[in-house]
Amino acid sequence: MKKQILKPAAGAALCAALFLAGCAQVPPNAGENPVDPYEAFNRNVYAFNDALDRAVAKPVAEAYVAWTPGFVQTGVSNAMDNLGEPTNTVNNLLQGKADKGISTFFRFLVNSTFGIAGLFDVASEIGLEKAPEDFGQTLGVWGVGEGSYLVLPVLGPSSTRDWTRYPAGWATSPTTWALWDEDWYWSAGLWVVDGLDTRARLLELEKFRESTVDEYAAVRDAYLAARRRAVADGEAMDAEEELETLTPLDFSDEE
Repeated sequence: MKKQILKPAAGAALCAALFLAGCAQVPPNAGENPVDPYEAFNRNVYAFNDALDRAVAKPVAEAYVAWTPGFVQTGVSNAMDNLGEPTNTVNNLLQGKADKGISTFFRFLVNSTFGIAGLFDVASEIGLEKAPEDFGQTLGVWGVGEGSYLVLPVLGPSSTRDWTRYPAGWATSPTTWALWDEDWYWSAGLWVVDGLDTRARLLELEKFRESTVDEYAAVRDAYLAARRRAVADGEAMDAEEELETLTPLDFSDEE
């Protein structure tokens, strides 16, 4: 019975997302911005992602936050961050940051053992600081330009350089190798949990949807600023953190 209910609901959500994407408003000057030559395409993908988010991801994340104890949410966030430490280690080493590479390696070892599979961030308590890096940042450090802004279906803001962080992150994830064979569905499940955790962290930014004149442009500018800062100083700032530094006035001043 549950499957019979869920299938039509999922189909309806997807159809709604596709319909709203087709109705996306594209400015007549779309594509004139040198950092966003694919703006018309990007806005349609953004509209699709936004509709899918409002229909599926946001309600699920809200239910998760409402019904899950705070300490459980913290544990899930810690565990997801811990699974990303091997990727951080590889990219820190590729960028020539041996000290941070070693630190993130030991963070993974400490939190995976004493932190009970990463549920507790013991490493931070003993002075092993976080040093998040991805392959897009590594390419930037190597001198590869950011390229053009690109919105990926489901995944969201990226660029013609930064999209590489997804396959590279997958290749360096411990779950890829540990669950590669017949247990692949566990890896897929962890990917879904990671997405849920990320969406839950973003719920605090919902107020910006109501205050911005051009949400697409605001998110694009915040994302690009965050990525440039990450490449320039080697300390990653997520796009949501960049958005938190802006005020509603910043959004209303967008083009």
